[in-house]
This record gives sequence, structure tokens and C-alpha cells, in this order.
Amino acid sequence: MSELFYLQDSRTYVGNDMLFWAVNNQGYTSDLRKAAKYTKAEAVAQHQMRPSDIPWPCTYIDARTRPAVDMQYVKRSEALAGTGIELVKEKPIPKTIERCGGCGRFMRDQDRWMGNCGNCGEDNRP
Repeated sequence: MSELFYLQDSRTYVGNDMLFWAVNNQGYTSDLRKAAKYTKAEAVAQHQMRPSDIPWPCTYIDARTRPAVDMQYVKRSEALAGTGIELVKEKPIPKTIERCGGCGRFMRDQDRWMGNCGNCGEDNRP
């Protein structure tokens, strides 16, 4: 059998995910299970008509996929319904307020990690 190709719409991405033409021209998808496969001739013809549609060999792309879960399609309450699991509310982490070891001024966390105090020059990195 001849090699098949996915057609990428290279004009945009979903996060880091590529978008491919969906089966039956039903828009675009990042889910390869819903992506259309084209012959080389079909893929090249579409690319020549619209250069932003990039042909990718299916074997190449399939070898580089990874399982992922898109938060748009999951609901915690639905998933945990009937399991008896009740989620515990997270307690906020208390903010620590540090003072400069040299001059005693209060420092924000980002100032502490950046290094020298802007007031006295003391190195306060942990």
C-alpha cells in the first residue's frame, strides 16, 4: 500500500499541538484518531493549492504521538460520581515574609531569589 499523509493546518496550534485536517472535512483536530489520511497525490495537490496545508507522512507523525488528556473534555465531578471519593479542599500555603539580613527591610519572594537587596546590597539568596 502507498504511504498515507496527514495534512497539517500550519496557521495555528492548540497549545503545543499541531492541527490536522479532520475526517470528511469536518474542520481541524489535534486528535489523530479523528484526522483524515490522504494519498501522496491528494496531499501534494492540497499543499500546492494552499501552502499552509503541510503534508506529513502518517508513519512519521504516528511515531511521535503521546497520550494526553485535554482538560476541556474532563469533569472531576462526573469522573468521581459514584466512587465514594470526596476531594479535600487544599489549604492555602502561608506566605512567608522575609527580612533582609543586612538592613532588615521586608523583601518580596522574587527579590529574595534575585539576590542582592536593592537597599543595602546584602546577598539574601537562600
